[in-house]
Amino acid sequence: MRSAQYQPAPNRTAQILRESAIVSRAIARYRREATLQGRSEEAHEMEALYSGISRMVLGFVQPYQQSNVA
Repeated sequence: MRSAQYQPAPNRTAQILRESAIVSRAIARYRREATLQGRSEEAHEMEALYSGISRMVLGFVQPYQQSNVA
């Protein structure tokens, strides 16, 4: 019986990690610029977005990594 949980292919996981890294770097750059220009609210929003992306990627990748160990 197949697992009901989605298991991404390794190449798809690698692609997701690469793309999320690009997005995370762009968000971090935007956050730094906002901080330097005194736009603290935008900087705070970018920090929250950056953290959310990190959690989302970890939530997506960790179940797959655990199933590979088993």
